[in-house]
Amino acid sequence: MSFYFQEKTWPELKEYVDRDALIILPVGEVEEHSLYLPVDCDARIAEYLCAQIADEIQDEIPVLVMPAVWSGYTPKAVAKWPGAMRLRPQVFADMIHDICASIAEMGFSRLLMLDCHGQHGPMLNMATKLIADEYGYYYTVASPVAFSAAEFNRIRKSPRGGCSHSGEWEASLIMLISPELVKEEKFCNDDLLKHHSDFVAGDACFGGQKVVWSTFGIQQPKYGACGDPTQASAQTGQVIVDAIRKNFKRFLKEYYFHETILPE
Repeated sequence: MSFYFQEKTWPELKEYVDRDALIILPVGEVEEHSLYLPVDCDARIAEYLCAQIADEIQDEIPVLVMPAVWSGYTPKAVAKWPGAMRLRPQVFADMIHDICASIAEMGFSRLLMLDCHGQHGPMLNMATKLIADEYGYYYTVASPVAFSAAEFNRIRKSPRGGCSHSGEWEASLIMLISPELVKEEKFCNDDLLKHHSDFVAGDACFGGQKVVWSTFGIQQPKYGACGDPTQASAQTGQVIVDAIRKNFKRFLKEYYFHETILPE
């Protein structure tokens, strides 16, 4: 049976409300992804991974996957190259809030936003706070990078600085999902991130970032990437997907079945 929200009739959706279904909202972006990945990279990854997560949990948790959010905030620095859909931060924040509010008003009490674009975190987090205050529902946000970093780092081939925007992690996933769209002959490491410190991780998969400091203010890309895709592979992409399925299943069972702890 399909788990896609948009394929249901309203009576079918009412049944999902009555079953207290979990909603999964893929959140991506359309923007340049260097010389070799499609501009819908983030949205494409978001759609694919949400379907993978739903497939993994559907036997234990009633679940629906929403259509992907494909426009959001991306910095002006990215607009140097064609492709970026650039909503103002407040416009994006309002849109996400209103999508979540619509879901809440239907009666869905649990929702996961899968954050597949590095600029959206603060605005998605803000939406969860507003929805909690307005409806008493505690929605959640998670990044697939965080849920796969340990497994990916064990097999990665790029050095530190190779896995942020259009680096090995993203390229490996697109090679798995849509290999026909990858321009592998244009892979290059010109935009490997070179600055790392005790405060700046300089790599999305390493962790340890202690400050907010835009990568585009630290290093200006030559071709629009922030990483090194040259040793990406579909095999690595499959390791990432397997980790995401396994780890999100564990988290979503915790999230879905948790009962709020009350004071004694």
